[in-house]
Amino acid sequence: MRRDKRRRWVLVGMVTALLLAVPALVAALAPGGGSADPARLRDLIARSASQPYQGYAESTGSLGLPDLPKLGDVTSLFNGTTRMRAWYTAPDRSRVDVLTVGSERDVYRLPDAEYTWDYAANQLTELIGDPPVRLPQAGDLLPPDLARRILADAPGDPVTALPGRRIAGIAAAGVRLTPRDPDTTVGTVDIWADPATGLPLRVELSARGQTSPVLTTAFEEVDLTTPTIPAEAPNPVPGSGFVVTSAPDVAKALGALGQATLPAQLAGRDLRTTELGGIRGVGLYGTGLSSFVVAAVPGDVGAQAADAATKAGAASIKLARGTAVAKSIPPLSLLVVRPMFSRRAYVLAGLVDPSVLQAAAGALTTLPRRGR
Repeated sequence: MRRDKRRRWVLVGMVTALLLAVPALVAALAPGGGSADPARLRDLIARSASQPYQGYAESTGSLGLPDLPKLGDVTSLFNGTTRMRAWYTAPDRSRVDVLTVGSERDVYRLPDAEYTWDYAANQLTELIGDPPVRLPQAGDLLPPDLARRILADAPGDPVTALPGRRIAGIAAAGVRLTPRDPDTTVGTVDIWADPATGLPLRVELSARGQTSPVLTTAFEEVDLTTPTIPAEAPNPVPGSGFVVTSAPDVAKALGALGQATLPAQLAGRDLRTTELGGIRGVGLYGTGLSSFVVAAVPGDVGAQAADAATKAGAASIKLARGTAVAKSIPPLSLLVVRPMFSRRAYVLAGLVDPSVLQAAAGALTTLPRRGR
């Protein structure tokens, strides 16, 4: 693939990583846990990053995201079942194996770098530095990571107690988070955790107006003991490939593609930042689960994104000074805006009502040309 096309798909991958901010278990015969004080349980969950564990988990998504070239591994996280075996001792020392039929992909997170061993490709990749922007990984959907991230993004939203249930042999206590903002498309987030340590064991995210979760992740087996994590990088198998990449170089390359001036407010929401992960031209508007992202992209990349969304069933929208295509995949809303007489386009997405993004799109098409 030519360099310019690679750059475009890297940018699309970056946008996917930013926008995307998320199975039916066999019923256990043992009794479930009791109810717990929801505020206390929420606090325990937020402070559970120091709790070591090892176990097997499955994540199932039914978002129905369209497949994008070079991003099949990302969309599959939200469209099907992902099987993972995890070992965790601290935020900077863990291992997650993604299990597939006849193969697996292992990600080692160590204090000095991150390593990915891909059995199918027979290649070891070393990532130096903390990546400011990366594609979503299976480990992001483990119950502890997902639960803590959601609660951190919704500090002011109320929580209520849920009936306890038996999860991976633990009598877990439950808590339900209900977003307060009526514009968010997230209906509820249900979390069950170990009442002693706060370690999340199961998470169910449901879209507003739907009775079944669109994303479920849960441990099938878990042991709350400290696992043995290698102190050094895994050794490459003789004859395998080895690649070294640098996180700062990735951020620099992406930052050169998206420089733009964004308005201080869109759709009644204030701009919180114009630089996410070192990427200029990417704005975060609003707070909590009802926030949304605006990414300024080159016009040709916007055209590709609009074409992909249209093929996936997106609706065309005529704006006063431009056009847009809108796609709603509850709870995710996506909009690609192409202002008239501009060489720049905008990709908007968030867990918000489509009308919020459409209001923001109209304002973006009226920006002075100098800001595009």
